[in-house]
Amino acid sequence: MKTNILHLKHLFALLLSTLTFVACSSDNNELTTPADPDTSAADSVRFTAIFGVKNPETRALTDPGDGTLTASWQVNEQISIVYGGEKYIATVTAVDGAGSATVTATLPGDIPNNQAVTFIYPSSAADGSGLRSDLLANQDGTLATLSSRFDVSTAEGKIVRDGHTAQPNGTVTLKNQFAICKFQFKDEHDKLISTITKVTITDLSTTEVITVRTHSPQSAVYVAMKPSKNSMKFEVDNCIGIYQKTSNANLEAGLFYQPTLTTSYSRISPRTIPLTFEAKESVRVTFNNQGQSINLQYSLNGGELTDCSAGVTLDLDEPGEKVSFYGDNTSFSKSGIDNMFTLAGSGYIYGNIMSLLESSTFATATELKADAVFFQLFRDQTALYSHPTNELVLPATTLTSQCYYNMFLSCRNLTKAPDLPATTLAQQCYFSMFSHCINLTKAPDLPATTLADQCYARMFDGCTNLTKAPDLPATTLANLCYIRMFNGCTSLNSIKCLATDIPLTACTSGWLDGVAATGTFTKAASMTSWPTGVSGIPEGWTVVNE
Repeated sequence: MKTNILHLKHLFALLLSTLTFVACSSDNNELTTPADPDTSAADSVRFTAIFGVKNPETRALTDPGDGTLTASWQVNEQISIVYGGEKYIATVTAVDGAGSATVTATLPGDIPNNQAVTFIYPSSAADGSGLRSDLLANQDGTLATLSSRFDVSTAEGKIVRDGHTAQPNGTVTLKNQFAICKFQFKDEHDKLISTITKVTITDLSTTEVITVRTHSPQSAVYVAMKPSKNSMKFEVDNCIGIYQKTSNANLEAGLFYQPTLTTSYSRISPRTIPLTFEAKESVRVTFNNQGQSINLQYSLNGGELTDCSAGVTLDLDEPGEKVSFYGDNTSFSKSGIDNMFTLAGSGYIYGNIMSLLESSTFATATELKADAVFFQLFRDQTALYSHPTNELVLPATTLTSQCYYNMFLSCRNLTKAPDLPATTLAQQCYFSMFSHCINLTKAPDLPATTLADQCYARMFDGCTNLTKAPDLPATTLANLCYIRMFNGCTSLNSIKCLATDIPLTACTSGWLDGVAATGTFTKAASMTSWPTGVSGIPEGWTVVNE
C-alpha cells in the first residue's frame, strides 16, 4: 500500500533560555464524490465517499525514527458525521493501491438534501455537538494511542441526497486540529531521561494543562497539543525527581515536532516522600499495633528515626509540624482488625504509602505481596485532609486481594484521591475504598483493563460531591465488578464505560442508583445491549457513542 510521509523541516533552536517550536507544512486531505454510491433500505440513506491521500497526518501513524511520520488509511477506521445533535459512524471499507479510502455510512431516512454536517476523524473525538470538550485528556504518551484517539481532523460540508443514496457535495477538506509532538528530555547534565512516568504541560497564558501518564517508563512521549504561540511549562516525573523546563512554543495544527528539551532539577518526586502526616492546625497521630508483628519507625520533623513497632502517640501542636513513617513489612494490616492509624484534630496526609513496606526502596516499589495489606488503614478518620500541594501516592501496579479494602471509608475531608495506576486488578482490591468520602471531588484515574470479582464494588458509594466518574476502559467485566460502585453519588452526571462484554447483569447491579437525574453516558459504539436504569444507563441521561 502506498503511504505518505510528513517531513520535519526543522527541529528546535536554543536561543538564550527559550526554545522555539518550528515545523514544516503539509498537504490537505480531500473527500470527493465517488462514481457509484451504494443503495440502502427505504428507511435509511446509504452514504458513500472517497477519502484521498493528500493529508498524511490525518490517518494511522507510525514513526520510522527519521524525523518523519508515515501515515495510511486502515480498513475499519471510523469517521463521525455530525448534525442535528447526533453523530453517525462512517467506516473505511476499502483502501485502494494508491492509498485512497472508501468510506460508507447509514444515515437516517429523513436527512434533508444539502444537509450541513461536520466530518470528524477519528469518530471517538466527536459527540453530538461536534468535537468533544475533553479531547486531550488521558494521553499515555504512546504513538499508537495518539494515532487512534488524538490525531483529530475535521471538515465542514454538505451531503447531497439522491433517493436512498447520498454523497458529499463536492470536495471536503479535512484539516488537522492539533499538533503532534514527540518529546524527549535531558537533565541538567545533558543525560537523556529514559524513565519518564508523567509529563505535565501547562500553557502559561491560558493555564490549560495536559497531563500524560505512561503505563511504563519511557524515553519519549507523544503528545497531541492545541496550536499555540504561548509559553509552555513542562514538568517531567521519572519516579525519583521532578524536572522542569519553560519554553516558547510555535505550534501549528497538523504538523509534527520532535524536540529534545534540556530541563533543570526542580523538586523530588512525591514517590520519594515517605507516608507523612502534617498538622493542619494541630493533630494527634496514633499508631495502634493491634498485636501484629510490625516493623515501624517514625521521624518527627525530619529528625532521627525512632522505633514505634509497639505503638506510639504523637502530638503535632503547630501547623506544619509533621511525622513520617518507615517500615519493612510484607503486610501492614489484615481483614477484621481495627484501624492501625487514628488521628484527632486536623492533619494532612501525603507521601508514598509503600514506605510502610519497604523503608529504603519505597520510591521505586510497585508490588504488593500480601492480601489485605492496607485493609481499612484510615477508615472513619474525619481528621484526615488532602494536602493542597503534596500528593498521596499509592503506586502499586501489582495488587492483591482486598489490598485497599475500606482504606479511606468515611474520610469525609478527603477531597482528592491518589492515582491508582494498576492495569490488572485483584479480587475486592478497591472494595469501598472511598465510600462516603462526601467531599471527594476528584476521583483517581482507573486505567485497569483486566478486572476481578468485586474489584470496584462500592468504591465511591455515597460520594455526594463527585460529578464526573473516572473513565472505565475495560471491555470485559468480571462478576460483581461494578456493583453499587457509584450508588448514592447524587451529583454524578458524567460517565464513560467502554464495556462490550457483560457476562452477568450482576456486574453492574445498582451501580448508578441515586445519581443525578440527567447526565451523559459515553459507551462503545459497538455495544448495543446496555440495560436502562440504575443497573445500566440511567433513564434521562444522554447516550454518546465512542
